[in-house]
Amino acid sequence: MKHLFITFTTSLVLLLAVAPTAHAQPASTSAVYTGPRFPGGPDSLRALVYRSTQLINPPPKGRAVVQFELANGSTPRNFKLLESPTLIKSPLTRAAETAMSFLQARMPAWEPGTPDPNDPQSSNPKVSLVLDFATPLVAQPFPYAEQAPTFPDFAPLLRAQRNVFFERRQNDAPLLAKLSSSSGLVPYFQMQIRYPSAALRQRQQGTVYLYFEVSETGAIEQKQIVGSAGLDLDEEVLRAARQLPAATAPALHQGRPVRVFYVIPSSFKIQ
Repeated sequence: MKHLFITFTTSLVLLLAVAPTAHAQPASTSAVYTGPRFPGGPDSLRALVYRSTQLINPPPKGRAVVQFELANGSTPRNFKLLESPTLIKSPLTRAAETAMSFLQARMPAWEPGTPDPNDPQSSNPKVSLVLDFATPLVAQPFPYAEQAPTFPDFAPLLRAQRNVFFERRQNDAPLLAKLSSSSGLVPYFQMQIRYPSAALRQRQQGTVYLYFEVSETGAIEQKQIVGSAGLDLDEEVLRAARQLPAATAPALHQGRPVRVFYVIPSSFKIQ
C-alpha cells in the first residue's frame, strides 16, 4: 500500500489563493503568537537576516531558505540551506552560503515558546528564515508577528469538499480544535495534497518546501517552491497551495497589519 505523509515545520508565523466559500464560513479565532521568540522581536530578526544578505555585491536575484533547529526551544544549531532548483550552481548559492555563515555566527539564544502537547517535535522546533537579496528591508515580510493571521474555520470547507483524509478523522477532537484555530491552515493544506501518479510510477520521494506570504490584507501571495523533491511533487504542492482560502484578517504587530511569510514542508514517502 502506498501512503503519503506530510509534516510541518513552522517558519515562525504560520498559510493561500482565494476559495469562493472562504468568507462564507465562520472565521476562526485569531491567536497570540506562542512560538519561540527572537530577542528584540520579529523586526530585529528581520533586520539581522537583511544584514546577512547585504554581504554580496552585486546581490543575486532570487530567494534561498536557511533552516536551523532550536534545541530545547532556545539554542540555535544544525544550520542548513534548503535545496532549491534556483540554488544549483548559481551565484545565489554562494551568496546564501555567505549569509548563512553570518547568521550562524551571530544568532543568539531565543526565548522558548509554549510546546504543543500533541507535537513531540515542538520542544526542538525548526526555524526557516528567507534570504531575499534584492528586496529592500521595509518591503520584506516578518518571520512572525505578535498576532497570527485569522483564517476561516476549515472543518466546514473540508466537509463541503468531501475530503477523504478529513472523513477518516472528522471525529478527531484535537484536529477539529486545530482546524478552527489560527493554526488550522497547515492541516487543511496537508489534506489538499495527493501523491501524483507520475511521481508514484517513478518512485519519487522527498520533502517539498513551499514559501508564501500573507499580505497586510490577508491575501496569499508569492507562492514559490524553495526546497524541491522533483518536478511532479513540486507541482502538486503548488496545486494544493492554489486551493487555500485567504485569511479573513492579517497578522498584527504592535497593533498594525503586517506581511508575514510561511515555509511549509510536505514530505512524500512511499511504503
